[in-house]
Amino acid sequence: MASSDISNVKKVNGVTLFLREVKAELKKVTWPTKQQLIANTFVVIVTVFMIATLIWVIDSFFSVAFRWLLTS
Repeated sequence: MASSDISNVKKVNGVTLFLREVKAELKKVTWPTKQQLIANTFVVIVTVFMIATLIWVIDSFFSVAFRWLLTS
């Protein structure tokens, strides 16, 4: 029984220590301003849209090319 209690205490202390360290690290973070967050979000959305469009164009090209090859 004693060794089980000790291991449970170690686990609780480990979790507590981990959470304290996480809190300390989060205080060191330089959080973006609202304007930076909006600008970066806009850049990400535009980039995703551009890449999705590029993949759609390439996929359409290969679809037409393979259809042409298979019907010839």
